Amino acid sequence: MDLLLVRHAEAEDAGNGGSDFERQLTAHGHVSAAEMADGLALCVRNQVALWSSPLVRTRETAAYLATVLGVEVSSYHDAIPAGDLGQLRHDWQGLSPQPGTLIVVGHQPHLGIWGAQLMGISLPVKKVSVIAIALDHSGTGGQLLWYAQPVALARLGQIRHQG
Repeated sequence: MDLLLVRHAEAEDAGNGGSDFERQLTAHGHVSAAEMADGLALCVRNQVALWSSPLVRTRETAAYLATVLGVEVSSYHDAIPAGDLGQLRHDWQGLSPQPGTLIVVGHQPHLGIWGAQLMGISLPVKKVSVIAIALDHSGTGGQLLWYAQPVALARLGQIRHQG
């Protein structure tokens, strides 16, 4: 199974008196989430399961992916904002049938830490960037398939709409 770690798009500042849970995407965040989803659609060709953190900004980012990929978010997983890779691993190993690709929409620093733990390499995880990992059969490690920052995904989305 391939694991795609997706960081949410730009969100409102936390200092406006609201809770971190309720932070929504900015206008720019909505645009970049849509562009990322368009680009990512060219990179995913098999059965997809889509998981998201339950926080508003990740739910909004995941909604763009769900629309473009024609799937529903199958889990708003509390282990994502908690940074609990062990629980996520347990849950993805129990998926039946096993999807070809599991997309997890989450937060920093957890996504970067998980990528390093699974692959043994560290990558910068900017907003709406994606790390694609080919998990080994045990699901405890993997190899980097590809890594894309927002500009590359936006350009792929433009190609998708031209074709």
